[in-house]
Amino acid sequence: MNTNKKMKLPIVFSIIIGLCSCQTESVINERLPIMGDLDLGDYAVGYKTIFTYDETRKGLPYSDWDGNLTHNHKVELGRQFQINVWYPAEHSSGDRINYSHYVNLRGRQTDFGESEEQSAFARQTMIDQTQGLGNVTVGVIGGTKEEFTNEHLDKLLKLEVYGRLNATPINGKFPVVVYPNGGSPAFQSITCEYLASHGYVVVAFVPKGRFSSGMEISTIGLEVAVDDFEFVLEKVSEQPNVDMDRVSFLANAISSSVGAAAVSRNDKIKALISLEGGLPSAFEQGLLNESVFYLPENITAPILIIYSDHPSIDPEYTFELKYSDRYYARLSGMSEFVMLNYGMFDAFVPNILGKHKGNTQKGFEEAHQLVLRFLNQKIKPASRTSTLAGGGETEELLDATYLNTRTEIDSTFVLEGLPTPPNIALLKDLFMKDGFDEIESIYKDLKENGNLQPYSMSFYKDYRSWLAWQKDEDYKYRQRLYALGYDSYPESARMNYNLAYYSMLTGQNEKAIKHYKKALSLADNDPDLSVSERENVIKYSRSDLEELN
Repeated sequence: MNTNKKMKLPIVFSIIIGLCSCQTESVINERLPIMGDLDLGDYAVGYKTIFTYDETRKGLPYSDWDGNLTHNHKVELGRQFQINVWYPAEHSSGDRINYSHYVNLRGRQTDFGESEEQSAFARQTMIDQTQGLGNVTVGVIGGTKEEFTNEHLDKLLKLEVYGRLNATPINGKFPVVVYPNGGSPAFQSITCEYLASHGYVVVAFVPKGRFSSGMEISTIGLEVAVDDFEFVLEKVSEQPNVDMDRVSFLANAISSSVGAAAVSRNDKIKALISLEGGLPSAFEQGLLNESVFYLPENITAPILIIYSDHPSIDPEYTFELKYSDRYYARLSGMSEFVMLNYGMFDAFVPNILGKHKGNTQKGFEEAHQLVLRFLNQKIKPASRTSTLAGGGETEELLDATYLNTRTEIDSTFVLEGLPTPPNIALLKDLFMKDGFDEIESIYKDLKENGNLQPYSMSFYKDYRSWLAWQKDEDYKYRQRLYALGYDSYPESARMNYNLAYYSMLTGQNEKAIKHYKKALSLADNDPDLSVSERENVIKYSRSDLEELN
């Protein structure tokens, strides 16, 4: 990719490798092989699992990734949630555990009980899914992959992890990072422990579908997953050590699109990180844009997009998120799933997902150092990020000095967010207080500051419907509204039709004729029109033109 294409800002990154030089001796000395060369933070890490039910929704049977419903059912008490939480903890408190603890939880997603049968089920699930991810990966990177065996899994299960079971939480409130994944907690535990050691409460869970534990890859599936996220966030808010004013969403694969949908609906989320996610793909953008709940203009939180070379991935698919500051970093030698624990597992089971061009452990580490820096700058206050170059208030994230120290990040760029228009509630209030002149004034100011389409397509429909209720008896405000709409979207059949219609109602017949004709010329090829809407635009444009002529 040409990293200068459509670049709105120069490359402005400046990351420090050592994010804190004041770690306690007990943390510095605890170098666990599973953590590689990641620099752990000041805090020991506690870990706990919350087993709970959403009693307002029906319980689900367990489904594997192929859609097979298994014996592992527990549906009587409501929709099942296994919520995994890592948090800053007191040193030397809690019980040490191995990676086997996280893998074992894979078998307790819908039936929370423990048994030998459940443990064997979890083990086989981990083997099957690791093999499956490897098969997907080699389809992208090429080459072949060896079978992932019981002996390979045994090597991983014995690894000691940094989190301690039920350790004593540190007093205070910490920012929250939610990291959903279908393999939780075994797939993203290293990430969660790393961030928790730097002062974050990190939450992992498995988003589910409507009828089984498997998330549906569809527009409805994204919305159901957002509902699951909202339930989990509500449960997490009950914990005494969380700061719910500083919530971030971190995701891999399709969960990054769940994150975008969630940010569109919930402005409590202050940052979004797509860690080799599918957000910058045509397929997932298509799923998002089919949702009536997804409005890109609602997304103003900063976004970090870490991606690799993939035939379906192009950062341009996220350029429409124009109100968000977007930071892009490419690791061309990686692939999607090595940003999960598998990037580090290469050191224990070589080429666990297939042989990559780059060093997967280094790629994992560099990506996570970037994730941490992004969170520290965007989420933590300046007083907690003084070790960052330029201080916590700096807007710089990467610079050439940093890039020269990286081996796997090969290009970066930044797109600066545009000035954000007031929301529709404020625009209604402004109309009631100051009239339509204020709506036009805001439009012009935003356009002068670089926002060429200040109001979204959906805004015009909603605002028109609101004006229609006893606020615009002579249609003049709706005519002015669609004059703005046409100014922003001159090639929209919908905008031309509506401007023509309200121009006709306000006696501006020449303008009406002009825009009816243009609406007719555009209608057949306008992708924004539904079939029924296209038929109506054509039918009524022709009818009104006959009357006007």
